[in-house]
Amino acid sequence: MRSAVVALFAVTACAVLAAGGLTAAVLADDPPPQEVRAERPSPTAREETTRAAGTPLCLIGSWRTVDERLTVKFYRDRDPIPFKVSGRAYEFRPDGTGTERLDGAVFTGTSQGNELRLVGNGFSEFTWTATDKVITYGVRTRSEAVYSFYDQRGLLQTQPLPGNFPINEVNDYDCRGTQLVESNAARGLQGTWTRTAAYGVYG
Repeated sequence: MRSAVVALFAVTACAVLAAGGLTAAVLADDPPPQEVRAERPSPTAREETTRAAGTPLCLIGSWRTVDERLTVKFYRDRDPIPFKVSGRAYEFRPDGTGTERLDGAVFTGTSQGNELRLVGNGFSEFTWTATDKVITYGVRTRSEAVYSFYDQRGLLQTQPLPGNFPINEVNDYDCRGTQLVESNAARGLQGTWTRTAAYGVYG
């Protein structure tokens, strides 16, 4: 991609960031700093963990987005664009670690009548803390996630999401049993998740 289109693009995949709340952006010459999530069997076997004091029980477990919208700075020379996201999945463990799973995750938006897509694959791992109303994503500790960027010309760029990267994202959330709503007005994020059986439920 760093040829004919280098003047226009450079990824900052965040979905999301978030991503899961996490966001993506195509910024120009910098490597991609941002958030993502993935979906496949847990990449590493884990010992049984204990819940950190004060961790909200409702968050702990596995989730999949059923309706998620956020803004993405896809082109460097244009304003952020609203995207709809499907297919992101998450695990929140009681020790304050989590996994974002992206396999099959698709971000779709439009610009000047043309469809834009970000396609995610792989997984990343992160740290998190939360109160009963706010979740803070700390550091992405490991990543094997990749984003591919498309517009009407086809594939523009494929970039890995870096591991050992500070996320430092703070989002509001409301968790009630099998449904969680996450939001961040500054990022244009509004997402609804549903609980799955992929990882143990604690709340």
